Amino acid sequence: MSFPKGFLWGGDISANQCEGGWDEGGKSPNMTDYHTGGNVNEPRMATYIMPDGTYGKTPAMIENCNLPDGAKLAINPDEFYPNHKATDFYHHYKEDIAMFAELGFKAFNMTLSWARIFPKGIKAGINPEGVEFYHNVFKECLKYGIEPLVHLYKYDMPAFYIEELGGWKNRVLIGEFVEFGKASIDEFQEVTYWSTFNEINVAQFSILDSSNQEEVQRQYQVLHNQLVASAKVVKYLHDNYPNKKIGCMQAGIFTHALTCDPNDELANQKEMHKNFWYAGDVFVRGYYPSYAKHLWKELN
Repeated sequence: MSFPKGFLWGGDISANQCEGGWDEGGKSPNMTDYHTGGNVNEPRMATYIMPDGTYGKTPAMIENCNLPDGAKLAINPDEFYPNHKATDFYHHYKEDIAMFAELGFKAFNMTLSWARIFPKGIKAGINPEGVEFYHNVFKECLKYGIEPLVHLYKYDMPAFYIEELGGWKNRVLIGEFVEFGKASIDEFQEVTYWSTFNEINVAQFSILDSSNQEEVQRQYQVLHNQLVASAKVVKYLHDNYPNKKIGCMQAGIFTHALTCDPNDELANQKEMHKNFWYAGDVFVRGYYPSYAKHLWKELN
């Protein structure tokens, strides 16, 4: 047996986990740049500063900090922030991609850092240094016959959007993301394969058993806004670049019925509705499935 012709065998990185260069090349801080290192005893924390100059920290979340009143995200010089350097792909991408080629990889799944392309939102304009960096990365990939597969978003929202607009719960972010997507697709003509969001459904897992009604409401609003933004970018590419490919990726967390008892099978079906099929059916159909309404009623 062998892989079919054109099969994209490759590897994967994400900007916020690998790039580093967190304050170089015109990039603004993203959410994870304020996250400390975690360990077996303590989770990653987001750091902030109070008006009186004292530092504090709160459990890190993908795009929501729950900061105290008056607090601002801040770097505490006494803390360690692993994303600041990460694996330093920003300075060593040529060597890294050469090693991918040695492995025989034919695809390179990566993300653009939104904060490197639009550091302060659409009105402030595109950062040319960020654009040049990614052109150089793609050039290096294609030199070795490696196809870049590019995600627009993987947990690296510019902190600007959280501090100024409240993050993805604000519908204004839909337009901001769509313009970021359009600009990236138009600019990086060397890229054929695109994806809008990485693991778009992952935030739901943190609230499946939550008793915090406000957080449940927020997460479903966040997901709704992201689904709308994704659909708009997908439509833009289909309408303007019919020879290119685009989709959206979700986390494949599967559950299985404990037994063949119909009650167990139905319970498992309900669980899959919540954590996997909910977003997947929207991708395929273009609208919410009927069970979504039952879920909303159940969650109030």
